[in-house]
Amino acid sequence: MKLQKALQIISLSRRQSSEFILKEGVKVNGKLVKEPWYELKENDFIEFNSKKYYLSDLQKKAENRVYYLLNKPKGILCTFKDDFGRKTINDLLKGKIDERVFYVGRLDYDSSGLLLLTNDGDLANYLLRPENKVTKVYEVLVKGSPSKKELQMLEEGITLETGYKTMKSKVKILKKEKDLSLLQISLNEGKKRQIKLMIKALGYKVIELKRIKFGPWSIKEVPKPGNIKSLGSMEEVKNRLLSDF
Repeated sequence: MKLQKALQIISLSRRQSSEFILKEGVKVNGKLVKEPWYELKENDFIEFNSKKYYLSDLQKKAENRVYYLLNKPKGILCTFKDDFGRKTINDLLKGKIDERVFYVGRLDYDSSGLLLLTNDGDLANYLLRPENKVTKVYEVLVKGSPSKKELQMLEEGITLETGYKTMKSKVKILKKEKDLSLLQISLNEGKKRQIKLMIKALGYKVIELKRIKFGPWSIKEVPKPGNIKSLGSMEEVKNRLLSDF
């Protein structure tokens, strides 16, 4: 098993584990290693977050994959610890989930909606890769009234202030009232703050943002903020993904 994979099993996503090893390093049998591809051998142990993990135990843990849906409320940080004492998704999970999990598909502090929680780094990587066409759907309340031409610009791909040009998306107007517009935006990618930056590139501002669909999973399965639902076994999760295509 590679060192990167070991950290994925413990708590991190594939990207997070790779970045942590390259930047901070992980002790293997007491020796600092900064190579994500380092191959762990039988009887090896690693040290992470002041805890010791043996390879044999990690291999057993790897067989126990878990998958949950969470309806993240606004005013909750997408992290498991905050130095300033603000509420995090960890506060929502206490007493409800025993396993160490990480989130897939970050939502901002002031955004709400569907999050996937898992300890399966391979699945997380699959869900977030645009080429796999796992669609995320958002309801976006915008201040102002974007024209059809402007919405078409979003659909065809728009250049953000970061210089990145977005991939194609689907946009439709759900409702207009006075100086507010409720849009539905569907994406196969998920750059940091992407939707807010897309709307900003048109000269408008996002007032509220809610993720209502993540691949085959809908907000209807966890209708109330803070609701958590188990998605079952790895096989059940894979079958749901396959049914979405």
